[in-house]
Amino acid sequence: MRKLVFSVVILSLAAACGAPDPDFSNPMAIEGGGPDASALRLNAPLVIPPTNALPTPTPGGRNLADPR
Repeated sequence: MRKLVFSVVILSLAAACGAPDPDFSNPMAIEGGGPDASALRLNAPLVIPPTNALPTPTPGGRNLADPR
């Protein structure tokens, strides 16, 4: 049993010493150049209500968190 555990530990350590991952801090290293910063949509700023009271729910009403 000890030999099995020892061999699994050794194989795990050997697998951890493999080739390094690609450099993700460099945007040119990512296929396609990464995300397009102009395509981001910013949400409205958060609003702190004057009270902690929740609005009464209205069935079929609009969603206050929906930006559309």
